[in-house]
Amino acid sequence: MSRFERVGRLFPLPFVGVAILLGVLIILTPVLTAGGQPAAGSFLSQAELIVDALPGNNSTHFYVRGLGTTARYAEIQLGFAWGFNWTGAFPSLPLNWTDWQNGSNVLSVSGLTRGDPVAVNVSALYTANGVSALYVGIFAVDVGVPSGSTTDTLTVISATSGIGSFSTPVSNLPIPITLSNVGGGGGS
Repeated sequence: MSRFERVGRLFPLPFVGVAILLGVLIILTPVLTAGGQPAAGSFLSQAELIVDALPGNNSTHFYVRGLGTTARYAEIQLGFAWGFNWTGAFPSLPLNWTDWQNGSNVLSVSGLTRGDPVAVNVSALYTANGVSALYVGIFAVDVGVPSGSTTDTLTVISATSGIGSFSTPVSNLPIPITLSNVGGGGGS
């Protein structure tokens, strides 16, 4: 038996590969998760709107936050508008944005509405190291029982390019909606 065969029996090739991969990850993890804020426009600074409601409840909750738990936004705005007819399409503009939740230098902003349907206007400005990213979304949201159904359903119609519209049973909530990155600026 050759020396290579003896070593191969003690250290099978698949296990050696896994050990090397784990070693590389252990060495690189501090570099990949360095302290401080994530880069503007990165996956960890991406903002999302979370919509939540309970079956039979007359309130809908909205949360704006980043995918990364440490993304601190320079500013988050969450606005609501009511008083339009629900046609299954985004309502005709202009809407009367009367209720705003604003936060500066925050991780998240939340809002609650008892209005149904409701239009939701979201913006989140993220800045890190002189570079910024702006995440936005405008939605019409209705929670109700559609004709011919017995199930409470959330319907979201988006007026923002790149964000789709959908319907889902309220029992599937909460549901995150990724906001659209419309750019930013800065840098040297």
